[in-house]
Amino acid sequence: MGLRGHFKAAATNVQTVSLLVVRYGARYCALPSDEVRGVLTKEQAGQGQTVNWVGITYQQVNLAAQLSTKLDLTSPELRVVLFSNGHSHGAIYVDEVAGLIDADRRECKPLPPHFRCEERMWVAGTISFENELAIILNPEWVLGEIGAEASLPSSVVTGRSLAA
Repeated sequence: MGLRGHFKAAATNVQTVSLLVVRYGARYCALPSDEVRGVLTKEQAGQGQTVNWVGITYQQVNLAAQLSTKLDLTSPELRVVLFSNGHSHGAIYVDEVAGLIDADRRECKPLPPHFRCEERMWVAGTISFENELAIILNPEWVLGEIGAEASLPSSVVTGRSLAA
C-alpha cells in the first residue's frame, strides 16, 4: 500500500505457463492456452474446410499431417481446437483434448542442442505430461505463418536423434 492508502502495482515475473495438451494416437502435443479460443465437438464444428464460431472463420489446420501422424476420425473424444493469435485463425482437429495444465516455466525444457535446423521453428520445447513427453508447439508454425508447411519428421516427435 502506498503512502496515501492506494495499492501500488508491482511488476511480477510470471513463472508459470498455461498449456492445452492434446493427443494424436499415443503422442502428446501442447499448445499455449492464451491462443485457444474454444474447443468444439465434431458436430459443433460442422463439415467443410472452415469453422465459423462467434463471428470468426477458422481455417482447418491439418496438424496431424504436419506431425506425420494420423487423425482418428472415429474417436469419440475427437475435438476441434479453435486457435488464434489475433490475425490468423485455425481449427485444429485432435484425437483428444488431454487437459489444461499450468506448468512452472522451469519444467519446460528446450530442444536438445543436436536439433539445429527447422525443427527449432516448429517446436518451442518439451514438457512432461502424465509420465509422457509432450512437445510444445510454436503457434506461428501451427498456424502456417513460418514459411511453407513442412512435415515434422517422426524422429522429432519421438525424441530420437535425426542423425540416428
